[in-house]
Amino acid sequence: MTADSREERAPRQEAEGRGTTEIAAERSVPLDEVKLAIGDSFQVQPQTDLAQSRYYVKLIGYLKGKSVVTTIPEADGKLCYLRDGQTLVVRFFAGKNAYAFTANVLRSSSIPFPHMYLNYPPQVRGLVVRAGERAPVRIICAIDMPQGTSTIAAAGLMTNLSVGGALLATKTALGKKGALLSVKFRLHVRGIEVLMAIDATIRSQSQDASGEFLQGIEFAGLPDATAIALTAFVYQTLAEASR
Repeated sequence: MTADSREERAPRQEAEGRGTTEIAAERSVPLDEVKLAIGDSFQVQPQTDLAQSRYYVKLIGYLKGKSVVTTIPEADGKLCYLRDGQTLVVRFFAGKNAYAFTANVLRSSSIPFPHMYLNYPPQVRGLVVRAGERAPVRIICAIDMPQGTSTIAAAGLMTNLSVGGALLATKTALGKKGALLSVKFRLHVRGIEVLMAIDATIRSQSQDASGEFLQGIEFAGLPDATAIALTAFVYQTLAEASR
């Protein structure tokens, strides 16, 4: 997520010629206005020259103007204590919005259970990326389709991508409308490679002039971590395309 505030974007034509889409505005809001719940997932990324790792923690609670309390990050089943003063970029997903803020680790403790205190951010950057806002892409993906007791594998090219779904181009038809499938692909979000594995349903089918089959798919049941990465990628792609 870029730190530059872009309050308005002019509508632009989608790559596939299916109408217009508008790049969502990024705005700053107070943290206490975001509908957070205890146990919500946060993604934290240490800000050092060498650090590329991203960890997931759970929100324990917060006190306005004082501190945000989360669990300690884990990797390979082991706790990853962050040093006091360490600067983090914190990202999370709430409703249809993706949010981010920068915070420092105030203190980590293992008593009575592993947790850490972050300084309370005066504002968080929020971005709405609607399910219909499509980013033009060319991403090779692997597709698995359940057929009775077996699974059929296929390859495809994703030509547009949104938070709610995608358009897949394939050499053969994947199945009828309503058919279930699983799609796997890789995204690069601000230099970080993220492997996506998402369940989806075929919602539309057509065939282009070259004979390729086009399937519009709808994503189902996105975990928070997947939604955060997908939202960030779609926004990043739309922002870059508008420059």
